[in-house]
This record gives sequence, structure tokens and C-alpha cells, in this order.
Amino acid sequence: MGDAFDTATGKVAGGDGGRPDGGDRAESAPPADADARTAQDSGPSRTRRSPSPAPAQLPHDLPLFTGRQAELDDLLPPPTGAGQLAETVLISAIGGMAGVGKTVLAVHWAHQVADRFPDGQLYVNLRGFDPSGAIMEPGDAVRGFLDALGVPPERVPHGLDAQAALYRSVLAGRRFLVLLDNARDTDQVRPLLPGTPGCLTIVTSRNELSGLVAAHGARSLTLRSTPSRQRAFLVRRLGAERIAAEPGAADEITRLCAGLPLALACVAARAAVHPGFPLEAVAAELREAHGRLDAFTRSDTSADVGTVFSWSSRAVPAEAARLFRLLALHPGPDFSVPAAAALAGLPVRRVRPLLAELSGVHLVNESAPGRYAFHDLLRAHAAERSILPTRAPERSRLACAG
Repeated sequence: MGDAFDTATGKVAGGDGGRPDGGDRAESAPPADADARTAQDSGPSRTRRSPSPAPAQLPHDLPLFTGRQAELDDLLPPPTGAGQLAETVLISAIGGMAGVGKTVLAVHWAHQVADRFPDGQLYVNLRGFDPSGAIMEPGDAVRGFLDALGVPPERVPHGLDAQAALYRSVLAGRRFLVLLDNARDTDQVRPLLPGTPGCLTIVTSRNELSGLVAAHGARSLTLRSTPSRQRAFLVRRLGAERIAAEPGAADEITRLCAGLPLALACVAARAAVHPGFPLEAVAAELREAHGRLDAFTRSDTSADVGTVFSWSSRAVPAEAARLFRLLALHPGPDFSVPAAAALAGLPVRRVRPLLAELSGVHLVNESAPGRYAFHDLLRAHAAERSILPTRAPERSRLACAG
């Protein structure tokens, strides 16, 4: 008969409480059935369960990471002494549009602070915005974490609530870093949050996760595209000598990539695998495709800008997706709610929640109260998905709406 797992404490009954599988029990009182097992356990064939290693699940850090120092300074929690627990449950939500570098920043930050969480680091890709459309169920993520924490499958209770309670119990009083990547919404994240101080949870999502901020006190950071910082990115990827030889072409490449790290990474990769190509030739390809995403097309869907954008536009309701396509017709740098309503041929009261859907997943940005704007490459994506030739009436209504 195996030891019972105490779901209230996250410990094996009779164990030292240090690990959920029992670990070293030299200082523990023997279990009630110890005498019955003495004979069979004392022979040479006795096998001991090896203690589970502390989970260290973080993906590898990007060796060429550059920039985002201001964001890192804002994110880093104050250091605590050895064995000292933080006074609050720390949750940070990193949001932003597709391709802006949320996961890269989160992983880099997690590696920087991992030594403050000696009990382990847990990671899961929740597939909230994924080409397969197979969003991970919270229960699958919880069970994966329990397995990584050494909880035997037969001791995992049935039902998400009970499993989440066991997960919180195992983490209680210990120092873990938990990275929840690519979350769809707050409901998917909530069962995976530690319940007591001492742990740091990092969540990335294209969704604003306002529920996580409101109900759980998460610190929110929205990443923006950073055109002014991208020269350093190219220097790290292509070398200072190559950039110094064609500074004008390098500046044009960063401008045409509109400060989006994923777009710039695609272009830098092309230049890197063709070291004999002049940067001016690479910039010319971008100029020729300006207003389209042709220059950023890649066979790897995770690095193809248009495909990555499409995972966001597929995540919103059909009426909001239609509005997103139509907004590409707007000629100005930003637009008002009445202008969007005129373009879509809908009442303002119906358009407001649709714009909230789009801004919630960062397909448009609410640049000021009641005014919205596109990132340049998202505008190109919307235009490619729109039915522009049939929308002349909307252009006329838009001019009147302002």
C-alpha cells in the first residue's frame, strides 16, 4: 500500500514534506504499515524511488537578446534574502500585438531572476493563439505541472478544482517561478496561479487580461513596437561592420519593419543567410512590397508575419473580424468610433464593443480615449484580407464621418 498524499499540505503522509513523492524520510516517523513492509523491503531486490529533480522547464534564453531595458527595469521584482518569502503573490502580465516579442522578453526576464526561485521553474505554452486552434485546457496544464512536481498520477484527484487546489498546496511555502505563455484569457490562467506568497507568475498574452489585473492584482505591461531601438537589433544579428557600411539601408529596413521585432527578425535572417546580399537590395525588396506583407513570408508559420497576425484575427468574433478588414480603408493615421461605424454601416452602439474586441487582442490600439490606430503592418494585413474593390460607398461615408 502506497503512502497517502495530503492535499492540504502538498506532502506525502509520513514524509518530510520537502517533495511530493516523499523524498528522504530519515527524520520522519515511520508510516503505520512499516512493520508489515519490513520483510519485503529489506531484501536485496528493494528499489527506492529517486527524488524528483527540481523542475527547470524554462525555454532557452535568446543569446542575441537586445533592448527592452526600460521594460526589464520595470518588471524585475525587488530582491529578497535567502529563504525570505515575498509579502504578496507576484503576478506580471505581459501583453501586446502579435510579433512584438512578449515571449522572448518573458523568457529572458525569467532567466535573469530564476536564481531567486530555487525550488524550480515551471513553463507551459497554453496555445491561446495557435495555428492548430487547439487551445490547451487548464486541466491539462495543471496535470502537467503536478507531474513535473513529482506527484504520482494515482494521487491526482478528479476534477479541475481539486487538481488546482492540490497544485496550490504543493507550491505553498516554496519559491517557484511559473511562466504561463501565450494565454487565451483569464479563465485559462486562473487555475494555474499559485495561492501563497513566495512565487512569481509571468503571463504572456495577446489578450489584455484585464480580469487578471482586476481580480488578482496583476501588474500589466503592454509592449509597443520600438523603431528607435532596432538599429541595435540589426547590429547584434548582422554585425557592426556590415551595418556601418550601409547605414542608410539599415535605417530604411528598420523603418519599413515598423519597429516590429518579428518582422525585423525575418528580414535580418534573410540578410544573415545571404551575407553577400547588399543591405540596399534587402531594403529594396521591402520598398517594393510596402503596404503588403510579401517580404515577410516564410515557410515556418511561426515566423511568417501574416500567418502570425491571422491567429489574432481568427480569435475575434466574425463581426469584429469584418470590421478589422474594413478599417484598412481608412486613409488617416487614426480613426474615431463614428468613423468606424460609418465605414462598417453599423450604429455606433454596435461598433464600440467590436472595437473593444479588436483592441483587446491588440489588432488595433486605442491611442486616445475614443480614437484608434493601426500598426503599419497590421494595416497591411487587414488590407490583404479585405474586399477593397467593393467598398467605395464606405469610403464616401468615411470622408463625411471624419
